[in-house]
Amino acid sequence: MSMTGAVRGAAFAFLLAGAGVGFAAIYPWMHKRAPELAKPLPMLKPRANSAGEGGASDPAKPPPLDTARLKLLEDKVKADPKDFAALSELGNMQADQQNFVEAARWFRQAVDADPKNIEMRNYLGEALFQANKIDEALAVFKQTLVLSPTHPEALFDYGYILFQGKNDPKGAIDSWEKLVKTNPNFDQLERVKQLIEAVKERTQ
Repeated sequence: MSMTGAVRGAAFAFLLAGAGVGFAAIYPWMHKRAPELAKPLPMLKPRANSAGEGGASDPAKPPPLDTARLKLLEDKVKADPKDFAALSELGNMQADQQNFVEAARWFRQAVDADPKNIEMRNYLGEALFQANKIDEALAVFKQTLVLSPTHPEALFDYGYILFQGKNDPKGAIDSWEKLVKTNPNFDQLERVKQLIEAVKERTQ
């Protein structure tokens, strides 16, 4: 299981605490990384602070920072500010360090370099969420869904942030129900449906 899968499993456990439904297995389908991305972004788990400097609640120690690789990538970006692969890897490196404000900065530059890259827009929205920049994260996902209205990852993430960041279960359910309606062949469809029902029961 990818790091994203493991972290998202923890996020589901948090989201549905007491609901009696196990959803950890739903996360591996999220964010199937493009080959050029070095590592996945640790995604959608409760933040430890609200200071806007990021920092997830997972107490696990971040991996060692490869400072030589970091310097190399930064030099590449200085030489070519549109180097998408370098920008995306820098974002992922900072995300692994739980430096989500810095990760968002690099992901935003990557989006500027390739505005139609939906996956990178998702990474930007996720990093902003982790940095407790809820409104900015939602704005990113809204724009993503303008570009790709039925994108399953964007629909799921948008709903999660509404639920977790805005205490808006109705908005979350609406987004997830659109995911279900517009992605009938989605291999985790039943689990998303169960999530919807669990949130409905929890918020009645």
